[in-house]
Amino acid sequence: MFRTGLALAALGLGWTLWPAPGAGAYWTAYRGSHSRFHLGPRVAIDLGHFNDAPADSRFLALADLLTWDGCRVTRSKQYLVPEYLKDIPALVIGNPLPYPAGLGRMAQRLGLARRLAFAPDEVQAVRDWVHAGGSLLLEAAVPGSEQAAAPLAAALGLAFHECAGPVFLPHATTGEHPIAEGRPDYGERVHTAAVLANGWIEAVSPAASAVPVLIAPSEASGACLSGKPVAMALEFGRGRVVALSAQLERNPDLVRRTGVDPRRAGNRQFVLNAVHWLLRAGN
Repeated sequence: MFRTGLALAALGLGWTLWPAPGAGAYWTAYRGSHSRFHLGPRVAIDLGHFNDAPADSRFLALADLLTWDGCRVTRSKQYLVPEYLKDIPALVIGNPLPYPAGLGRMAQRLGLARRLAFAPDEVQAVRDWVHAGGSLLLEAAVPGSEQAAAPLAAALGLAFHECAGPVFLPHATTGEHPIAEGRPDYGERVHTAAVLANGWIEAVSPAASAVPVLIAPSEASGACLSGKPVAMALEFGRGRVVALSAQLERNPDLVRRTGVDPRRAGNRQFVLNAVHWLLRAGN
């Protein structure tokens, strides 16, 4: 029984951390590209809500990409309070969980699976910060993260819906939005991205001006994702939010199995365009 439990825990760890693509997740061959900033704004990556697993290099890859682009990237386990947020132009919260990554099955057995990742005062602080002009990239793209992030998403007028299992979408299409356009002079228009979607996103507040920016094709496997947004852009008060329910990183194993390489899709440019839009960098 004990060995079975360990095996299940190991399986959960591997699934939760998928993918762990390394520093080349968004493409390291930047030659010929043009970064946006010389000395750019500060972007803080949250690692304080069990989204800092040592084996998970997604955030290292994102930090590498944003640093190349000129952003000043910091990583923080800071509790999300107004005093901390007021000095940050942009915040990345990726895949928050109420328990350490990989312990999902054990958490269910202990009755912890429905715990929330954010305290109520953190939710209020982030909401107020965005409304006053802050920019948030919120990702819930691994199993369990949509439930953990639900109160924060709801405070911003959004809802994450998790499917029964992640679905690979080789050609998620972009919606009509400046994120899809990028800088015309540099050929940054994005038409499609290859993503691993954990679910879809819905705007639940009429006051929220949310626009789908990545949409699953109508022929996507299963009814859960068919024609639904897996990324949305939202203007909330004076601030901006990009919400993702899909992973855009390059995973070598998935490339081998599907023959689809995100480096030939618009993944890297989509991430850059999204951050530029959040930072009002003149798309």
